[in-house]
Amino acid sequence: MPAEELLLISDEPSTIALVSRIADGLNLKVRKKKDIRSAVKASKDYQIVIVDNCLPDGDCLECLQNLNTLNNDQMYIVFVDSVERKLGIRALKDNALYYIVKPVEHDELKVTVHRAMEFKKLRKEVRTLYQCTVEDFFRGKLKDYIPQIQKIGNIALYDTVISEVERALIKLAIEETGGNQVQASRLLGLNRNTIRNKLKKYKI
Repeated sequence: MPAEELLLISDEPSTIALVSRIADGLNLKVRKKKDIRSAVKASKDYQIVIVDNCLPDGDCLECLQNLNTLNNDQMYIVFVDSVERKLGIRALKDNALYYIVKPVEHDELKVTVHRAMEFKKLRKEVRTLYQCTVEDFFRGKLKDYIPQIQKIGNIALYDTVISEVERALIKLAIEETGGNQVQASRLLGLNRNTIRNKLKKYKI
């Protein structure tokens, strides 16, 4: 599996060396750019990006604004000088995930980059879940469920699955309508008597 890529935007040798060491330890490939213009050309969606506070053609805020116009869901880590902490707050408002005050400590940056990787992974999983169709969702869940049912044996798979799905759907509708059976019946497209019977059947 190829190493995940991190984009570093800095022209400071000590920063480049520090990020490179940390990236090696986390199995990350570092793509280095020294200014905003070249960084924007090298950027891509869903990427972890470290932005230094001062660059030859602007500051970190200008860099974020340019990156935000072209990319979706990048994970930004911004470095700011100790006398410019307010710059870090402004960076957070411009979609930065974290900011770190310089001089940057090795362990602090390592933990921050690792958190950004975990956040990226979680965001990807959430996006996959919400972009999949209902059929894809159930197929994914049933793929692991069916082998377990086969091991147990003597279970009517169809009836079991339909009952579980129906119970979950009715319970969700009741929760979303604040327990109002009339509204729940409209939401589900069922009549009120059917809803009442299902509630008794599933003890909801």
